[in-house]
Amino acid sequence: MVMAASPTCQIKQMDRHLLEWLRHKRNGEHIGIVHSVFDKVINFISNDKQILFSLAKDVVVQSPRMMKTSQGDSFSAMNVTLHRGDDIYFIGEDCLELNGWKWRFSDIAIWNRDIASLSQASSEISSAKLKVINDFILKNGAREGIFAAWKSYNDPSWEVPKATKKNIYFTPFLTGIKEMEQEIKEQKLEAFMEKLVGLGIGLTPSGDDFLTGLLATWQHTEFPLYKEFASSQMTTLQKLQGRTTDVSYFMLKHCLNGEVNEALLDLLGSVNAEPSHMSKLLAIGSTSGTDMLAGVSFAYQQLLNYEEETQWHQK
Repeated sequence: MVMAASPTCQIKQMDRHLLEWLRHKRNGEHIGIVHSVFDKVINFISNDKQILFSLAKDVVVQSPRMMKTSQGDSFSAMNVTLHRGDDIYFIGEDCLELNGWKWRFSDIAIWNRDIASLSQASSEISSAKLKVINDFILKNGAREGIFAAWKSYNDPSWEVPKATKKNIYFTPFLTGIKEMEQEIKEQKLEAFMEKLVGLGIGLTPSGDDFLTGLLATWQHTEFPLYKEFASSQMTTLQKLQGRTTDVSYFMLKHCLNGEVNEALLDLLGSVNAEPSHMSKLLAIGSTSGTDMLAGVSFAYQQLLNYEEETQWHQK
């Protein structure tokens, strides 16, 4: 009897760091297992649990350690056969094997973007730019997640609906944001991440998405106060790993290393906060994009406050 050949598919694009990691693998090496399976994304965890990488449909926003394919039908056909814990192998000749499916990456586009690669011209902030972002969130942002706390923080006169106040996350979100603001004023940022890490629900809790937008913005604008404490944040995150999901932990870890998703990079690289870039960011997840954009807004506001305070003391 002739055995059917394993389906062979093509990866279209891959994150540079993931490609470099795979180049060091041996032919036939078991490199990890399936971590989680979703309609458009499959996550894998390496054997040493130090790398979370993914295979996604082309429509998904490119993110750190992600490879993408335009063969959506093949992806879906394989997807329904997978289970958590299934093995993934590197089988040589730039090819991965997963549950009998082969995925080649010999001819791919290499994604090589990070915060450091963005133009410094786009790091300039102004109250006008902040207003554009805030107005966009108010008009288009998802109402779940951190939105209500962010709105209440920005507009203390807003009468928060009773149903919103009853949400178990509203008060912790609002308290966390206000405490972070106070710590910035006091120049005590050693433990600011502890306020929001793991707070919320979903694959990436809203608190983590908010922090991702905030941290990415402070890195790009080279916020002087954050730079003083940046080196300690990775240690803080490692201590908090058990408070959040694996996917969210690695998202924050990459962010601290200057790596974030393409939609957030496009927004940070936009001199005038283009609506098209904000729309692309808001399309991530059910609330993740809104939560990230709220983090960008908060970061900009604190930068403006800091600059104003600094100028006042220099007079």
